[in-house]
Amino acid sequence: MIKNKSLGYQFKYLVFACCFGLACFQTLSEELQSSIQKLVNQVGTEFEVPGIAVGIVKQNKVIHLKGYGVADILTKKAVDEDTLYKIASNTKAFTSAALAILVEQGKLNWDDKVIKYLPNFKMYDPWVTQEFNIRDLLTHRSGLRIGAGDLMLWPEPTKFTRTEVIENLRYLKPVASFRDEYAYDNLLYIVAGEVVAKISGISWEAFIQSNIFKPLEMSSCFAGGVPKVNAHNIASPHATVEGNLVVLDKYKIVEQTSLMAAAGGIKCSLNDLTKWVQFQLKQGQLEDGKRLFSSQIASELWKPVTTLPISDSMRQLDKTSYRAYALGWRISDYHGVRRVSHTGTLSGFMSQIILFPEQEIGIVLLTNQQSGEARDVLAKGLSQLLLHDIPYTDWVEVYKNKIVQKTKVKKNKRNEATQELKIANNKQSTQRFGRFEDAWFGFVRIEKDKNSIRFNSEKSPRMTGEIFQNKSGRWWVKWDDRSFEADAWLDFESTINDGKTLLTMKPILSTTDFSFNFEDLYFTKVENN
Repeated sequence: MIKNKSLGYQFKYLVFACCFGLACFQTLSEELQSSIQKLVNQVGTEFEVPGIAVGIVKQNKVIHLKGYGVADILTKKAVDEDTLYKIASNTKAFTSAALAILVEQGKLNWDDKVIKYLPNFKMYDPWVTQEFNIRDLLTHRSGLRIGAGDLMLWPEPTKFTRTEVIENLRYLKPVASFRDEYAYDNLLYIVAGEVVAKISGISWEAFIQSNIFKPLEMSSCFAGGVPKVNAHNIASPHATVEGNLVVLDKYKIVEQTSLMAAAGGIKCSLNDLTKWVQFQLKQGQLEDGKRLFSSQIASELWKPVTTLPISDSMRQLDKTSYRAYALGWRISDYHGVRRVSHTGTLSGFMSQIILFPEQEIGIVLLTNQQSGEARDVLAKGLSQLLLHDIPYTDWVEVYKNKIVQKTKVKKNKRNEATQELKIANNKQSTQRFGRFEDAWFGFVRIEKDKNSIRFNSEKSPRMTGEIFQNKSGRWWVKWDDRSFEADAWLDFESTINDGKTLLTMKPILSTTDFSFNFEDLYFTKVENN
């Protein structure tokens, strides 16, 4: 554990020690080099980010490739262009590219129904099941709640299987009409990965390795686990937990393959991701002139499908007038320039890939700290530096103010809502003890353990915590892993006819990550303690 204030000094003295290959700066002016370095330095210091990697491609040349800071605050090993990071949801574009390769090979059509390949695929509504096509898997318009079912995937590792993920979709109730609204999901990308496996006859991981990483010569990228022989240069995940910057040991890059690999499981280096960016900007063409898929199919990947909301700040500061989700990519305009991009967020790792196709510019950002604000500042600041005629905005100051306001709201909300009051040992309390079952999440236990009452999940071992009540008597769970920032209300109800005890959950804070989709849980008590 390290106090926040010390990281600024650590970053300051390590951040600029890692420039690899002077040739990468040949087309960058000294002024632009200095501006990039200054921006990254500010972000590392102000937002407590130990290690940042930045790659920039322009007109098919890598013009900036550099690691800043450290991979781990304890080992203090420097970040370089070959340090491995989890890229999280930037994996989704690889899954859509895998499907594009199958389309190119004539083995698949975007409008094919999912049940043609996966007969066990079933949504809550039978009509939706019959109509659901490959394009629907990739475009976040299923009608499900945002992040529906994500508690099967993380906190990692869980005991669910990919087969169970697919079969449990039928229990998730929609909150909107099919194809009517945008709501980000991860489960359907896992389904997409299994479609790749079904058609190709090999796992999604093996397909990505042999059909994308190998032809692009991305030798430092891994779709599955990272073998120990390749684990010598790995970034550790970090987060600020209760005021201290810590390494999230439980979420380090490991040898095991991730359940949710097709939605967010790739680990990759900055060096190799710039190759991916070059490939994207060349619309599916490799360095030797060969293609993985045609330019027509590549254009389909960037074709807007699902309309995305535009915030007031996007309109005012980014001059955004349109925004949509395509096949694994977000499409928008930025000060009148077309932008193709995606972000990735996963337990102490952040990533972003930004493409400006008409300008032939690509940006890769990797960080090893759970700060979305730091990533946003880097993305907006670098875009501002690389594009012409964009008014200067001090993004560091903008996002520092946002953090101050968000922290204040979170603190007030939690203080008002919860107190760590012990639960009285009475008849009402003991009626709530026992084993509860949800159709898709499985079993949890609420039970007395010495001097506390505990919540324990059977299929998600890290979802454990102590249960308290607030001054009004409402029960809530304080998770043992404080990096979750997802403490939740536990609300009980007894049915009149059969006397069953029901349990529902709700996040205490509105800022809770949507992957803690407690609102989709409907527990029924099946066993007393």
